[in-house]
Amino acid sequence: MKTLILSALRSALNIKTKILILLLALTCFARATFIETGRITLSGDFTLNHLYDFHNQTAQPFGSFGTQTASQVTGIFSPFVQNGNILSGSTALWTLPSGGPVWTIGGFTLTTTFELITGPDSGRFCVGMLDMTGNGYNQRNDYVHWEFFAPPYDISHFDHNITGPISLLIRVGFDNGHVPDGGSTVSLFGFGLLGLAACWRKLSW
Repeated sequence: MKTLILSALRSALNIKTKILILLLALTCFARATFIETGRITLSGDFTLNHLYDFHNQTAQPFGSFGTQTASQVTGIFSPFVQNGNILSGSTALWTLPSGGPVWTIGGFTLTTTFELITGPDSGRFCVGMLDMTGNGYNQRNDYVHWEFFAPPYDISHFDHNITGPISLLIRVGFDNGHVPDGGSTVSLFGFGLLGLAACWRKLSW
């Protein structure tokens, strides 16, 4: 029964619903400080699919990843991932059905459990929540996600695929529960992602 309920819920999460969840997360989880414990910065390109339709997201992927190469590695990733390592695995980025790319790098397996694409066509913000395993890592209450800004395009003249450079970030960290003294909109958005991850992981349990 639980599996059927979760399946129905996931299939119902269209882009508008995802945005509402994100806004709710921003409201409920702004009082937090994200402590980053590791990051992989990857350089590569991304191809936007001109056949993608936000109103029929199961028909076509949003786009596809080209080769993504690690250019900077910090924290818990440092002993295992080296500059020049290639991100292996899925290339297509689907927004529905839920469950996006699955990647491997440096002995880690990164499984996308939820993704969101939002913002203007001048640079849509793409983010996905991850389950991470490998190298003895235990995710527990950590939050792991990927993020990047898609190449800009003009949606009113989008009759062919567009490829452009991206900087793909994979980040891991935790919420220390402290209320920040202040912060920018980007910081608050980050705190919202923590809430979104928490909500989604509970739904997926």
